[in-house]
Amino acid sequence: MPGEPKRLEHPKIVYVIGFIFKIITLSVLIAVVYQITFSPHGPAVLVPIKEKIEETQKSEILEEVKKQEEYEVHRHFHNVVAYPQLPDKVRPVCYICHSDYPHSKNKKVRAILNMHTQFSVCETCHIEEKKGATVAYRWYNPFSENPKGPFFGTSYDPETGNLMEVEDLFSKIAPYFMVDGEIEAALQMQESDLAKDYMNVRDELTPEQRDNVKKKFHVNIKAKGHECKDCHSRKGLLDFRALGFASNRTVDLEQLNITGMITKYEKFYIPNLFK
Repeated sequence: MPGEPKRLEHPKIVYVIGFIFKIITLSVLIAVVYQITFSPHGPAVLVPIKEKIEETQKSEILEEVKKQEEYEVHRHFHNVVAYPQLPDKVRPVCYICHSDYPHSKNKKVRAILNMHTQFSVCETCHIEEKKGATVAYRWYNPFSENPKGPFFGTSYDPETGNLMEVEDLFSKIAPYFMVDGEIEAALQMQESDLAKDYMNVRDELTPEQRDNVKKKFHVNIKAKGHECKDCHSRKGLLDFRALGFASNRTVDLEQLNITGMITKYEKFYIPNLFK
């Protein structure tokens, strides 16, 4: 209105200070609320409620699996090292039912057999010849159609004497069928239509129905694997030299003494070094 004093605008710095003050106030308020509700240094009045909710959400199955894994780690004589795991879609169908350590029945050789899973797929030992085809062995890598290596287990580190460390941690020896000069993979993967279908409906199947479906996964697969000497000999199933194994490593694998210990002796004992 005429005659009234003109309204003055506040300086911009006032708005900046006000904004900063609001941020500080909000931060203090959040800290106070947290201190009262959840902080271990304060009353933490809501912690019992949070723990009660988490308790009701726990899975007995997962808890049992966790305890079993901890037990397995402590039960092993050697340390169990962390190893990169493949995504399910590029893992063979074996892992739908079997673990990374599938051999458990025979205490005498189970550790040695499970060790082989670092170097070869299950089918390498359990493949059954198919009519009209011969079996050839090559390196298989789910991320590379033609892996070049160097592959784990094929050579020794000259400085340490241990197996040479390599970047390729996924390539393994696998069987292939040779039919009329054409090569055909013997592996069945979890991304196959049959495997996906089974995973979707297996909870609806009876044990008998599951067994009938599993027979489809075990075509050309035999329950009992090869004997040690079938591979660990100069004219064995695996041509270690052709697969890229170093000469000294090849000789060691072909003349592996442990195969004699397993095949010649009913019982053998490890000295009790820590009694």
